[in-house]
Amino acid sequence: MLNTTQSNITNQLKRTARDSLIYLPAKVAPAIIGILLIRVLTSLFTKEEYGYYQIALSTFGLIRVAGVIWLSTSVTRFYLHFKNQNQERQFFSTLFVSALAGALLVAILSFLINFFIFKSRIEPILFSLVNLVIAASVFNAFFEIFIVVFRAGLEARKYSTFWLLFTAGKPLLGVGLILFFGYRVSGIFWAFLIVPLLLDIITFIRLDLIHLVRPSAVSVPLFKQFAKFGIPISFSFFSFWLLSLSDRYLIEIYRNTAEVGLYSVGYTISEKTLNFAYMVLMLAAYPIIVENWENHGNEQTQALITELTRYFMFLCMPILVVLVVIPEQILLLFSDKKFIEGAGVLPFIAIGVFISGLTQYVIKGWELHQKSVKIATLALTAGLTDILLNLILIPRFGFIGAGISACCAYSVYFLATVFFVRKEMAWHPPYRAIATNLAAAIVFGLFLSGMAIVVQNVLITAFMIVPFGVILYFLILILLKEITRDEIRKGWRLMTGLLKG
Repeated sequence: MLNTTQSNITNQLKRTARDSLIYLPAKVAPAIIGILLIRVLTSLFTKEEYGYYQIALSTFGLIRVAGVIWLSTSVTRFYLHFKNQNQERQFFSTLFVSALAGALLVAILSFLINFFIFKSRIEPILFSLVNLVIAASVFNAFFEIFIVVFRAGLEARKYSTFWLLFTAGKPLLGVGLILFFGYRVSGIFWAFLIVPLLLDIITFIRLDLIHLVRPSAVSVPLFKQFAKFGIPISFSFFSFWLLSLSDRYLIEIYRNTAEVGLYSVGYTISEKTLNFAYMVLMLAAYPIIVENWENHGNEQTQALITELTRYFMFLCMPILVVLVVIPEQILLLFSDKKFIEGAGVLPFIAIGVFISGLTQYVIKGWELHQKSVKIATLALTAGLTDILLNLILIPRFGFIGAGISACCAYSVYFLATVFFVRKEMAWHPPYRAIATNLAAAIVFGLFLSGMAIVVQNVLITAFMIVPFGVILYFLILILLKEITRDEIRKGWRLMTGLLKG
């Protein structure tokens, strides 16, 4: 029985690795474009303009939480079940009506709030940007909800293709509007409207929604199931919005728009680099975790999540070391030098984002058991912790205080989740992997800090010293036998097999 379980886990890990590589282009290209976008926009915009851009982007994030998350998470959780039961017409009809009603309701409410409450309190340019963001949110909502069907149905290539067009198309078109048509900050958000609108049309055709969606097939019980599962998770994401984006508003209130810009540069660099590595793994892993739990139950799923935590450490720990040890060099590499002060916040955000990624493995037990209210409660607690700390630290320490607050709040969320989730499906930490990765990280960090003192050139540090240090990191893991020869052979065979098609 034990050998059968281990064999199943091994097969699931192979499948996760294979699908992760399929998802890789959809994450590599947008991540690279996103990082380059920081360099481009910090060169084109003033600190104040970049601050306006980030506040509008934060508002877009809040609207997205209200209009998208409750349905996109429901698709991930329930689509495979309805597909297996040949009930796709009922599923898509209910999903379409829910998406249309939700997106329009949130957009109308957002416009009314912006018009009657904020119009007289914010700069005209920001008021116009927020209105544009509200309009764009409707088209983004439809795309983000229905594209998840491909991921939930384990069609990694289709998801990867559409997501690449979506996430890369918006910034590329936005920069084009700025460079060639004289737009400023609004150019980015016009692209947020145009690209999703075009992709909505293509996605609806590919999913054959014209023939699948029927008013008579709309199911009220299914809508209630979507709402029961998804709305509490939306509150969780609202809490994550409090953690990751609301601090821009507080910095604007207590300090100024320029500090919003400085903070956002440091935050974005940390978030994009670490989330890129985490999401490539989790995009493939989560549907497989759900399928594994449906077929094999708690025990084998716990073991699978433990193994996936190991791979999270392998992928994200070296990135964390780089961001914490040489933040100024990293910021100079990815942004304009006038934003160099933002390097001070980069290590705090990097640690917080790393802890947040680790928490996503811990909390899978609640997600699988549909304990979304509990998830929302803990996430909201972390979000309120962040706001409370921000109210204390931002007036005194500026945007650095916001970084410290975020790091502390993510830590509270992780520790609380570990403690409370154990009743449903406890997370089993890979203790040996944690210890060996920490040992390798310390050696890597000492090497990196020493070389950074000797070598002052940013490009040499980024493209020669850092890669050599990463190799050193993994050599230490091999010497400590955390990465076995068998894993290396299997990984090599998987890579060569994929390259050969």
